[in-house]
Amino acid sequence: MTGDSSPAPRGDSTEAGGKADADESDDGVTRRTFVRTTGAAAGMGTSALLADDAAAQTQTYRFGGEVAAWQGRQPSAIEGQSNPTIELQAGQEYEFWFENLDGQPHNMVIQDADGNAIVESELVSEEGATASVTFTATPAMTTYICTIHPTTMVGDLNVTGEVEGGGESGGLLETIPFGAMVVLGVIALAFLSPVLFALFLFSRGGGRGGDETTTRT
Repeated sequence: MTGDSSPAPRGDSTEAGGKADADESDDGVTRRTFVRTTGAAAGMGTSALLADDAAAQTQTYRFGGEVAAWQGRQPSAIEGQSNPTIELQAGQEYEFWFENLDGQPHNMVIQDADGNAIVESELVSEEGATASVTFTATPAMTTYICTIHPTTMVGDLNVTGEVEGGGESGGLLETIPFGAMVVLGVIALAFLSPVLFALFLFSRGGGRGGDETTTRT
């Protein structure tokens, strides 16, 4: 009697529970994988965009302007130099700023090899007055000069590299920064990943349904 009342084996229940736990674990790992992948892609896009922004920031050179010469102030590489040679990178934006040191009329002009003005500042004549020019460097730029005192206030520009897109245009994609393209890709992935994940789970579920055939008696 006592032997007849012993509980029946629960092997089927244990197997089902273990299988459910395994399925849930597999699904959880898959979900985490999707989230991590999307998050990593977003991080890469943000980093690339920030890198592009940093590269696009204007670099400033500061001078003191007097009849004797342009006096380099900043950055430290030109500090204390008279009419220093300036190294520029083609395609980079620069600002050349100066302060009038002697109350004589001065301007800042960027010229090409033929002496043609590419960009120029206003003329300032008061001591302590300031002026500047902002430009994107190109290989055509060879000189910075005060056209009022062209024999003493003149320095060389050494521009290296080439301006991107200087040749024939390759279309819209060439005008979009790389970082922005990555961010757009991440946004697209964010919209598509739930759909892809659902399709993935559906395909797994269909496969399990076809493989699992249980006969119970």
